[in-house]
Amino acid sequence: MFSAEQYRTKAAEYRALLSNIPRSPQETSEFRNLEQTYATLAENEEWMAINIDKTIQRRKYRDNRTGLDKKEEQVLRCMVDGPDHTAE
Repeated sequence: MFSAEQYRTKAAEYRALLSNIPRSPQETSEFRNLEQTYATLAENEEWMAINIDKTIQRRKYRDNRTGLDKKEEQVLRCMVDGPDHTAE
């Protein structure tokens, strides 16, 4: 997995390709799309680093699928029961 800085470096490479040599409209569009994709990936990676506490974490032992933690169980109950059964 790349870091946000690596994604930004890749976006800068595509930006540089746009400024050095005249390109066809198709190449220009493709390089702009790639630049935007890598810039977005960098932003997403930064958001994940800042908001890691707001994401669902992988279990330490993925093979143990027998039990859910309390938050997972509550989320699933709310999804099944609907919004009327959220306060338990």
